Amino acid sequence: MRKVFKRLLPFLLGALLAFSFAGCGTEPSNGGTGDENGGNNDVPSEPEVKTYEVFPDAKFSTGFDILGTGYTDDGKIDAAERDKQKTIKFGRQEPVWHIAQWYSRNKLEKSEPIITETSFELSDNSKSVKLNRETGEITLDFDASKDFSAPQHASTLGSFWPHLLLSPTSVETVKIADCESMEVRIDFTLNKSVSHAKDFGASSLEMNSQFAWFVYVSNLNPGEGYGEFLWLGFNLYDPKRVYAPHNAMQDNAGGVAGNYIYTFGADETIGKDKIVKVGKRTGFTMDLKEAVKAALDDAHKAGFMTHTTVDNASITGMNIGYEMFDVWELSTTIHDMGVRYTKKQV
Repeated sequence: MRKVFKRLLPFLLGALLAFSFAGCGTEPSNGGTGDENGGNNDVPSEPEVKTYEVFPDAKFSTGFDILGTGYTDDGKIDAAERDKQKTIKFGRQEPVWHIAQWYSRNKLEKSEPIITETSFELSDNSKSVKLNRETGEITLDFDASKDFSAPQHASTLGSFWPHLLLSPTSVETVKIADCESMEVRIDFTLNKSVSHAKDFGASSLEMNSQFAWFVYVSNLNPGEGYGEFLWLGFNLYDPKRVYAPHNAMQDNAGGVAGNYIYTFGADETIGKDKIVKVGKRTGFTMDLKEAVKAALDDAHKAGFMTHTTVDNASITGMNIGYEMFDVWELSTTIHDMGVRYTKKQV
């Protein structure tokens, strides 16, 4: 019997080990995420949140409509001259961006553009717009010493001064209350900032100029408050100040007394530790819903736009660029800008 057992012992041990390994095979192989029946309880990954852009064609890939200066060729002010004067198409599609040049004494539409597969340039005696068609980076140049005949003063500037702005031709409005999140962003480099005071025999300039971005906020709800309008601004650069300043005031443009301008200063957006300097790339991102709320709260305290809140306001447009109040020369490259949002889940 003992001899029989010894002969069977190797077979018994082999069977036992085989059984043990088979049992081990029922254990989960992913570090314990299976259940007691051997199932897999992996937590499903969160679905990717889709983001949208308020302003279309961020790379300006279809070309530009050129808006007029507001001056006739003999120098008279004519509102019709602010309308579209020229269309420059890069293909078959119609452009979705304007170049505005209000109250400049030089006219971009009189010049022919230089267009290649990788670049675009349109310029006149005082202004130029240059586009890298591969990256979408766009450069705005303005030498206001070629627009003004002398340095300006608060008493002589009047109500009309030269602009160079980019703005969408149209925007599909986005109601802020429908957005889970909404973020404004810009990335830019100041290339040049020069005073031309000495060219006119002056030691310094009294007036400033500005590089700024305005997002349009409108009340489109039918009923009381319809049409109330906020210029939500981001003041990016002022050559006479360390930080482009904060500003809040009634908007009297166009005779609409109930509208409001609220502009964040550069120290509030870019930051006090990031002074805008020539050759230094900079920018910011900001919660646009909170920015609109802060602006409307201020407007309400001042007695304006009292029927408009974040819940009934919409983003309806924008412009970015220069307003030149004196003989400054500025150049800026915009690497990226836009308003990105996510929708609330229904």
